[in-house]
Amino acid sequence: MQIESSTKSNLKSMKSNSSQSREQLLNETQELVSSLQQKLNAVVICISKAWGGLEQVAAADSLHLVEKQLKVKFVCLNDSPVHRHLLDFNQRQSQSQKQTIEIELLYSAPRNAFDFLLKKKIDRWVTQEGVNLIHVHQTSLLGSLSPWLWRYRHVALVASRHIMNNHNKKDFFHSLIYRRLDSLLVMSETLRQNVLLTHNLKERQVKIVRLGIDFNLFQPDQCDPNSIRGEWGADADTVVIGLVGRIDPAKGQATFVRAAAGLCQMLPSKTKVKFVMVGEETVGSRHTVDELKKLIKIYQIEPHVVFAGFIKEIPKVMAAFDILVMPSRREAFGMVAIEGMAMECPVIVSNAGSAREIVGNEDYGLLVRPDDAFDLQKKIRWLLDHPEQREQMGKKARAYVREHFDIQIRIKRTLAVYDRMLRLRKVKPKSIGGLF
Repeated sequence: MQIESSTKSNLKSMKSNSSQSREQLLNETQELVSSLQQKLNAVVICISKAWGGLEQVAAADSLHLVEKQLKVKFVCLNDSPVHRHLLDFNQRQSQSQKQTIEIELLYSAPRNAFDFLLKKKIDRWVTQEGVNLIHVHQTSLLGSLSPWLWRYRHVALVASRHIMNNHNKKDFFHSLIYRRLDSLLVMSETLRQNVLLTHNLKERQVKIVRLGIDFNLFQPDQCDPNSIRGEWGADADTVVIGLVGRIDPAKGQATFVRAAAGLCQMLPSKTKVKFVMVGEETVGSRHTVDELKKLIKIYQIEPHVVFAGFIKEIPKVMAAFDILVMPSRREAFGMVAIEGMAMECPVIVSNAGSAREIVGNEDYGLLVRPDDAFDLQKKIRWLLDHPEQREQMGKKARAYVREHFDIQIRIKRTLAVYDRMLRLRKVKPKSIGGLF
């Protein structure tokens, strides 16, 4: 696990090129915004009671568009975490006299196919409100969107796929549903290949729009980690090894605990470590935390493990970690890893899903086998034993995600998809806000 250090001249050149490309990126984005301000009238749908990566991405994407003065209505469940998040945004926007997002509430989830109540809403959106693009963040709802949109040829239908698919969806029913879909957005090449393998989709229908970081929020030199580390009982000499994510068997917390137990037995007695789990139990789950606590008690590592609960300020969390691990059994994409890398935190990522697209050939982070506590233990130990390489890895990781996972790149690519779909559907500027 050799990590090459970057020279000062290379870093200087990288920053110069990055500055030039970012200016070009912003100019191209503004051109798309100007075009879409004249014609886009979008409905974004996210029907979920959870607050995980899917819901956060759906909300954040829509709010970025609203901040660019684009017309977006968000459809969600009443009193869901997404709903509350959007209300908070609107309150802040109102105080600053800025544009808010229109919210339409549902009081129950639509059926997965041929939902007639949803049909009535679609008819109203299109014929009365002039909606010309619908973007759904749960492909399970396409069965209640696609059938009703065949009559509205000018309305673009876009979906986002956030998770890997394990089922064959090339049957006649699914094929018919996906024929009406203009574009399916995925966050990685791995997920794109998974979708093409399991769905009867054409390659041109599946677009990669990678997740992105707002680097105005993720600034390592602007975060003081001491206060939050103090809450965990970690002083300046303590190495904090952290995991962020909902507490769920799929996220690998049990593997994390077993690796922690092995490390606590083999580390020198004067070495101080804390293993911190940030996140809440999955909605509907009641026993995962109890099972983890029993495991911790069996291994007798209670003083070294912290359940930190949900923490909103993720940049501060990443700044407080010395090492971030993501030992999930399977991930479509590791947003948590990207956030850690953006804060110069060295990462260890489960080699499942899109991990190699995140850390490359272990240039920007280390890979670990899923469900392998010994392998995770070994990788953590290597980083503990090589503090200089650990620091270099963190700096290289930030430079890498700065270039490839900037939120502005995601915004531009999303707008480009919208613009192309509307042009293919022959939507004209005069159609917005009126009857078709």
